[in-house]
Amino acid sequence: MKYLLLAIGFLAIYNVVRCEITVKDCGSKVGKINKVNVSNCAKSPCNLQQGKKYTVNVTFTINEASDKAFAKVYGIVDSVAVPFPLNQPNACIASGLKCPLKMGNTYTYTSTLSVLKEYPAIKVVVQWELFDAKENGNMIFCFETPIQVVG
Repeated sequence: MKYLLLAIGFLAIYNVVRCEITVKDCGSKVGKINKVNVSNCAKSPCNLQQGKKYTVNVTFTINEASDKAFAKVYGIVDSVAVPFPLNQPNACIASGLKCPLKMGNTYTYTSTLSVLKEYPAIKVVVQWELFDAKENGNMIFCFETPIQVVG
């Protein structure tokens, strides 16, 4: 009985830690998104609190080889895409990716976002893109997910 309770407890913790959010593919060309996780978010839409940091993990499989990868993030409000500044748009630096990326391999891209206190408490759709070149590159993945900035 003791081991059964321990196993149930472990499974409950495991499921809380690895919660996946709902995403919509918005034009992935040379990659396939396998899952997206956001820290401290159990379900979509994620409630992101002003003044806190959140880690985004995207597991994807790439269908081409690439020496480079660059990320872009937008907040879409009333159909207007507003660029969101990333600390490091070069995904080959400090994001868990080891470039060059090899065709057919699965990778996990990681980035941490700061939700500043200055951000308004608003519902927004986040669009996250990863390209294989800085300008005019192939889109490795693109996803959209709704969030709610809360005070």
